[in-house]
Amino acid sequence: MSILCMLAGGMLLFAVLPLRAAEIKTITVISDDNYPPYLFKDANGNTVGIVADYWALWEQKTGIKVTLLSTAWEQAQQQLLNGQADVIEMIFKNAERAQKYTFSDTYATVPVGIYAHESIGGLSAPSMLQGFTVAVQKGDGCIFKLKEAGVKSFRLYDNYEALIKATLNGEVKIVCMDDYPASYYLYRLGVDDQILRAFTLYQGKFHRAVRKDDLDTLNLVEQGMAAITPAERQAIETKWKGSHLNRGMSPRQWMWLTAMTVAITASLLLLILTLRLAVKRKTFEIESKRKELELERLRLTEIIDATRAGTWEWNIQTGECQFNQRWAEILGYSLEALAPIDLATAKRLTHPDDWQTSMALVERHLKGEIDYYECDIRMQHRDGHWVWIADRGRLISTTAGGEPCMMRGTHIDITEKKQADAVIWQQANFDSLTQLPNRHYFHQQMKRVVTEAAASQQRVTLLLLDLDRFKEVNDSLGHRHGDELLIEVGQRIRQCLAPEVTVARLGADEFAIILPEGLHGDLQSLCNQLMQDISKAYILGGERIFVTVSIGISQYPDDAVHAEEMMQHAEQAMFDAKSHGRNSLRFFSLAIREALSQRVSLARDLRTAVENGELRDYYQPIINLQSGLIVKAEALMRWQHPTRGLISPALFIPVAEETGDIMAMGHWIFQQAAQHALQWQAWMGDEFAISVNKSPVQFVEQLTKQYDCLEALRDMGLDGKRIVVEITEGLLLNPDPVVEQRLLQFRDRGIQVAIDDFGTGYSSLSYLNKFDIDYLKIDQSFTRNLNAGNQSYVLCEAIIVMAHKLGLKVIAEGVETALQRDLLLDIHCDYAQGFFYSPPVPADVFAQMLVQQSRQAVISPRKRVLKA
Repeated sequence: MSILCMLAGGMLLFAVLPLRAAEIKTITVISDDNYPPYLFKDANGNTVGIVADYWALWEQKTGIKVTLLSTAWEQAQQQLLNGQADVIEMIFKNAERAQKYTFSDTYATVPVGIYAHESIGGLSAPSMLQGFTVAVQKGDGCIFKLKEAGVKSFRLYDNYEALIKATLNGEVKIVCMDDYPASYYLYRLGVDDQILRAFTLYQGKFHRAVRKDDLDTLNLVEQGMAAITPAERQAIETKWKGSHLNRGMSPRQWMWLTAMTVAITASLLLLILTLRLAVKRKTFEIESKRKELELERLRLTEIIDATRAGTWEWNIQTGECQFNQRWAEILGYSLEALAPIDLATAKRLTHPDDWQTSMALVERHLKGEIDYYECDIRMQHRDGHWVWIADRGRLISTTAGGEPCMMRGTHIDITEKKQADAVIWQQANFDSLTQLPNRHYFHQQMKRVVTEAAASQQRVTLLLLDLDRFKEVNDSLGHRHGDELLIEVGQRIRQCLAPEVTVARLGADEFAIILPEGLHGDLQSLCNQLMQDISKAYILGGERIFVTVSIGISQYPDDAVHAEEMMQHAEQAMFDAKSHGRNSLRFFSLAIREALSQRVSLARDLRTAVENGELRDYYQPIINLQSGLIVKAEALMRWQHPTRGLISPALFIPVAEETGDIMAMGHWIFQQAAQHALQWQAWMGDEFAISVNKSPVQFVEQLTKQYDCLEALRDMGLDGKRIVVEITEGLLLNPDPVVEQRLLQFRDRGIQVAIDDFGTGYSSLSYLNKFDIDYLKIDQSFTRNLNAGNQSYVLCEAIIVMAHKLGLKVIAEGVETALQRDLLLDIHCDYAQGFFYSPPVPADVFAQMLVQQSRQAVISPRKRVLKA
């Protein structure tokens, strides 16, 4: 009865599946692209792995088209919840996720381990992690297990490769990673001896999941997966994970057995020779012993045959060769098809390059220079392809005159191992996106080329190329088009150079070129050609995109004496090119190094600027264009250095962002602005507010309570509407959830938000609807060129019309003339600021301006009406 029920249930399952397939034409599956062997990008950028093969087979079984997406793990989870995908793969189940997803049954178990830098020892249990900061991939499930173990401090990274590099750089010491991808990337980066596995945190269980209570989709997925047979599942697992060879012993044991066999055979032959000398005295004994030895030889032959190794025997005196059947099978032949077999036969089947190498090693062995003959050679299979053979042997006998006589050995097919080694080497040394050499290969080549140049007293030139504003392309068009741009840039660089020149992608948008002496003509012309070719238009996603490049150049031996110093100097030259407007090249010089030294000195002094009271707050008025009155102000920071005098923000703000000092400085200027807003609001109308710039670094960083501006306002009793936070539009293109969270906090507190320098970047206007924005600030580059009917006039008018339709106010920066003011009035701009009204001034001077305006408003009824 139970068997009949099972059959009926199976028939029902396959009856329902076509009905669902008829209703659903396509299904979108998303997961991590950073998880070999389950899902990852191959050398050609294709999404491959166990999961990809499962879904390809699922598509065949169901007839439903599958779109498989792979992206960063945190983004994959969010895209499923946003409805951009139907199913997410390879997800661990926990209580928090159970509130968002509905899970399938477990289909795979993956160990999750704690890894530590070699400098950290003694970690053996989760309880020992308390007090440490643990690095975790964004969105990874192991963060929940770590919290259960009492870990409170985490550092999040986009992918495993970033985790590992952060550990090597000293940012963290302990990381949590799944074992499969961890083993892959540690080996690929060559650091598996620096980052060591401490212990297993837990056994993760893979599920497939859908959005909460989407049972129809989950049932469809499970029914399709159930249609995949166990044999098909095993084939997929074996393809990507490999299978165990059916051997009775380990390779080390087989080598030992082979050596033992050779030794025993040699002993037997020597014994036979001894018996022959006594043939007249012990004929019966010799015959008896010969039969015994023959049985022993047959037994050893059977043992060798069981190893699936080919065996050979070479009579050096006669040239005669003997092979076993397995040797012929490795090459696709039978022994009969190759007969007669001699040394010429082996030579004919061996690759010419390898034959010369192997014979040279044989000669050294016969002379006694090496104890064993060992060589990997290629031999031609019957169907024409080359088979890699591990050829091992030893001389076992000599003639009475001491000349080499008999040599024996084995042939083992190692083709698959060679292919696997080649793939691993390719992945470890070449960039999977551009197919150019990666940073690891580049550093090896740099050391080799400099060493050779030192020996030959020649010159080496290093070019370091970095794309200008590449992040804006990624933010505006997406990472897929950003990757397409990097591929095209790599091809353009490659086309400018000779084939033997090393071109590498060092990471992100950074490329390097190694030019030994004689491999290039005029260096200046070559660099100009590179800059010209790279700056030509790119067609990405149907749009024309333009990028430029900054190039830094260092030369051996003029600028450096070793590879590391060349790299350092090229980076300094490249940074100098960027700091002077980008789209240029710089040769390393002592002046550049001195400028860098000054920058380092500036960074050192900046650390004490706040506590030493060296910062100054200035305020520039913002004017209501209709009334002509000051209604707002922008708070600006200045640095009064004790020895260098007043330093421009253009110099110290970028340094502060790099060092992290921008956090304390941003808190200081916010406190100053808030205090003055509280002080001046009594003189001004309800419209009065002070704008404060927020650096992207300062905005995104998870602030402590000490630096939280919301807490500062609450402590001071200041209404949030008195503050306007100015941010750049590039910040809103960043998908970081911290950005959205902070904007929501500002809205709830009443703080207004302005987009600074609007229209200068790769704008995506969708964020104006997505986020609560109050003001757009037209960049001064538009205002400066403003004239009746010109392009700047048309752009400004378009921005103002768009902003007003969206309910936003517009502030024009950089107003310097009455004509600019009048034109802005004509196109209904709301506010203006600039030197036409006033430069930034100290707080006491600005306060006097407010007092004077207040007095004039009392005296002049007309102005009072305008202000109202």
